[in-house]
Amino acid sequence: MPRASAPASLASDGLVRALGLVESSAMVVGTLIGTGIFLVSREMIQAVHSIGWIMLAWVVGGFLSLAGALAYAELGALRPAAGGEYVYLRDGLGPLFGFLFGWGMFWIVRPASVATIGAGFARAAGFLWPQLDVPLYPGWGGGALRGEHLVGAGVIAVVTLINYFGVRHGGRVQSVFTVLKLALVAALTVAAFGWGEGSWTHLTQSLPGSVGIGGFATALVAALWAYDGWNDLTLAGSEIRDPGRTIPRAMVGGIAVVFLFYAGINLAYFYILKPVEIAASDNVAASLAARVFGHSGGAFVAVAVMVSAFATLNSSILSGARVPFAMAHDRLFFKKLAHVHPLHRTPDVSLLIQALFAMGFSLTGTYQTLYTLTIFAEWLFYVLAVTSLFVFRRRGERGPYSGWGYPVLPAIFLVLAAVLLGITYWQNLGYSSLGLAIILAGTPAYYYFARKREKQTA
Repeated sequence: MPRASAPASLASDGLVRALGLVESSAMVVGTLIGTGIFLVSREMIQAVHSIGWIMLAWVVGGFLSLAGALAYAELGALRPAAGGEYVYLRDGLGPLFGFLFGWGMFWIVRPASVATIGAGFARAAGFLWPQLDVPLYPGWGGGALRGEHLVGAGVIAVVTLINYFGVRHGGRVQSVFTVLKLALVAALTVAAFGWGEGSWTHLTQSLPGSVGIGGFATALVAALWAYDGWNDLTLAGSEIRDPGRTIPRAMVGGIAVVFLFYAGINLAYFYILKPVEIAASDNVAASLAARVFGHSGGAFVAVAVMVSAFATLNSSILSGARVPFAMAHDRLFFKKLAHVHPLHRTPDVSLLIQALFAMGFSLTGTYQTLYTLTIFAEWLFYVLAVTSLFVFRRRGERGPYSGWGYPVLPAIFLVLAAVLLGITYWQNLGYSSLGLAIILAGTPAYYYFARKREKQTA
């Protein structure tokens, strides 16, 4: 069929623009509200000792995330293409920078991240079905293969198949599970204030000790980890309808919704539990639920974590596969990764390869180390992508949306992100250095693919 007869919703790369404002907003909210909402309050109270400092960390983390999201919203409206940062870095700072981002995403960052989310789903399932923790095969990958490993790999396969059969299916699943996730978090928050035997005096209590810059930085990193993922929507830029309007609205509105839910659930934690109890809890949400619902509280939280992980997993799988697809479409990566399914209009090969990598990490249990390696590199690319916005503006390139507060807000983001990078680098010197080395190892690969493309076009 000639290209001229293709439907108007078909993007130039062969993918279909099927994600509207509802699905796009669900991707932002569903990605941001992951397992962090149930866990990080313990780390934060141990670092800063009181609810006041914790709420400040949430506000600063939300502001920093919003500043970055506003810059990304403008970039996404200016370059509404598959690949997100890959495209911004390619066109703003040069193709090598874009390639290195995609290289890290393909080999480690996204597969390890997906495996981590799958493991969170499996661990929650393990609470409901304890037999999943029974070893099935000793010695697998240095440890025993357990039912949880199979559940983690299995849910990755299921979500990949959903997205394989069309981005519309992925968008609908994202919307449904994000609504369920919000409903469960809201139910836990309302139940705490409505039926929980708490006390507002808990909010005035604190742990002993002073709070230094290092402590607040630790709490801020925990908050930013919980907020992480606001950039995922832009990775699917060529599948968003009316991206100039949809991307900014979804990103800004999504972060606002997430901040309100995070603030609400944290107030509930401190209303029901004393600071010392939060600091001693392995799962703060489970401790809250147990206090409010009794023995059934653990099951409630387990279901909430599974729903939350499923929505986050869906968004991560949908968006992550678009990066190697975009690189291959530029003929700067393996050719088959640019294949688009003729019926479903999805990057099918890229989706399947991503799933195989993630399932492999899930079964071997190596994903936790690999994901730790990439934290520094991930924020480094955030900084580089926002820097590319200044490059586009200097060239006089403007899209249908201009981020509010330019140049002040993106400049603040760059400064604070650079400080955060320095702190996290020195706190995790070995992992950060190794993660950066893995990313830079893609340099010779870039020149190989670039020369190969030149020969093909000569």
